[in-house]
Amino acid sequence: MTEKTVRVRHGLPGVVALLALGAVPATGLAAATATAAQFQIGSRVVASAEPPVSRPAGKPCIVTVFDHEAFDDQGDGSSMAARPHRFDFAPPKGCAGGWSKVVLEADFSVPAGRQFDRTVALWLGGVNLYFGTTIEPEPDVAQHWHVERDLSDYAALFKQAQAGQMILNNWVSPTTNQPIYVDVRLVFYPANKGQPAAAAADHVYPLSSDPRGEQTALEQPGDSLARAITFPRNVERAYLDVIAQSQAHDERWYTCVDKAYLEKTRDYSLESFEACDGGSFRGVEVLVDGKPAGLAPVYPWIFTGGVAPNLWLPTPAIQTTNFIPARVDLTPFAGLFDDGKPHAVAVRVPGTDHFFNVAANLLVYQDPHASQLSGELTRNTLAARQPAGLVVRDTLHADGAGRIVGTIDTDLAQSYTIAGRLRTPRGDIDTTVRYTGGFHNHQSFARPGAKRYDETIDQLGTMALTVERTLDGKRLDGYTVRQRDPLFLSSRKTMVTTGQDFTAQVAMKQGHHIDTTRTDAQGMAYRAVLDESLAARDHADGKTIPDPLDRTSFPHDEAGSERVSFSDSLGSCYRSSIRSRDERLTAASEGAGCPGNANRLDGRSRPDHPWLAPLEQAQAKRK
Repeated sequence: MTEKTVRVRHGLPGVVALLALGAVPATGLAAATATAAQFQIGSRVVASAEPPVSRPAGKPCIVTVFDHEAFDDQGDGSSMAARPHRFDFAPPKGCAGGWSKVVLEADFSVPAGRQFDRTVALWLGGVNLYFGTTIEPEPDVAQHWHVERDLSDYAALFKQAQAGQMILNNWVSPTTNQPIYVDVRLVFYPANKGQPAAAAADHVYPLSSDPRGEQTALEQPGDSLARAITFPRNVERAYLDVIAQSQAHDERWYTCVDKAYLEKTRDYSLESFEACDGGSFRGVEVLVDGKPAGLAPVYPWIFTGGVAPNLWLPTPAIQTTNFIPARVDLTPFAGLFDDGKPHAVAVRVPGTDHFFNVAANLLVYQDPHASQLSGELTRNTLAARQPAGLVVRDTLHADGAGRIVGTIDTDLAQSYTIAGRLRTPRGDIDTTVRYTGGFHNHQSFARPGAKRYDETIDQLGTMALTVERTLDGKRLDGYTVRQRDPLFLSSRKTMVTTGQDFTAQVAMKQGHHIDTTRTDAQGMAYRAVLDESLAARDHADGKTIPDPLDRTSFPHDEAGSERVSFSDSLGSCYRSSIRSRDERLTAASEGAGCPGNANRLDGRSRPDHPWLAPLEQAQAKRK
């Protein structure tokens, strides 16, 4: 069902869609605020129920970054040397001063034909603005899709002219014969009396070593993306946004096993030639000056060529075209950052086994009332070696017919507390970060017949984060974040020849749940909840190693559904659900269950953000 994944530093050839989607190339598509009537029932065009970025009132200023830019380098589709497409940015002339919101909009299109799913990333001044993957076309059907990101936290970045680039490793050759076209805009909503300027970071520091920006490949667990930074002397808070994208052997890391089990379970894989070892756990680890500073989960992103390509037609997996970064709170280290010395901030991916693409941005907020602060780290219980406490158990054994069956269970439970003190003119501010993370991956292997290989993977990643700040011992503010990321994969594979031909029934379920509560010094509370679920199944006939981009149309039996809901205490309510059958959209619903059965997003809401509303934004809303 797939082609062997080739390591590509700047883009992902990934796996080949033997069938794909449909429409004509398009640019300047409408934002994804569609009503049910705007979904094209019967269409094979990519469709998603994920929420759009909310917009404030008023006429925005728009800066065009790319206008129908063609990514069509001629050459080997497995090349590792992408040609960055560069641009020069200047702040919008018509919206001087602060902005209430900054939104990135991008439209992609690829004509009918043959092309891989590709990794794409947008950078400005070394800062990553967007990261995702593209949709594969079909021989007779083109594709187009729209993505958005709320970049209000990054507003300081756009106040000066600087250079940027987009990296999209798309190659056109006799077998990969189609370019990918891209339109990109930055949309600035001016601040006014009713819409105050966004509480953006004062500085945004990229960890990229390239002044225009570039993702970094981490090959092994010890590899890191790092940068030494000399900070201003009045840092009050700091957050690190991290993208960790699995590639090559790590692409389907949730299917991997420890090396000791590799040969025993290889024949269960739908791509047995590249069955992966390294175990089934991956995570994000942040270090400051080489010492542990925080953890975050890795989301199991699935690209449109992933596992079984027809699963994602017409609905791609969650966040496939628009990754949401993980955010790590580094505020306890603010006092250390204020000492005037350079400090190294680094990111690693425990479990990496060739390889992860990584990008990271550090957001720093300064004390407006003092030019110099001091402080220190007061507590850090995070283990120096990660992953700490990982346990792997198996029941693999030969059944009565000598066939390997059984289970592999991988479990991890982690918790830590990191605290720091900051001496300010207002008094001592103590910040305490408490983190609890859980991971469970249950793999089951069964042989119900001589030619049958049945495998299931039931995985759940959880994260609970509690952050509290006190001023001279009295509560100042705080927040909690709870995240659940379930994943289920079922594969019933039947060999039909003595070679590699097989049939397979494949089903996947995926979820993403974030629940946030924030309180201020006055005890006022803000809550936001995002819940996403997606299910897809397909029956396919194929070969484990098909000819690259062959034109065979294998029978299929696709069915899929996606449901998304978002609500917050500002009154926002978003509900969307879609269904598909035989790779065509069959049903869509918008707003059902919201007041008036209509979606409504307050312009201040953050449905696309991993924490759904940063603490400083929640405070700004109540001023």
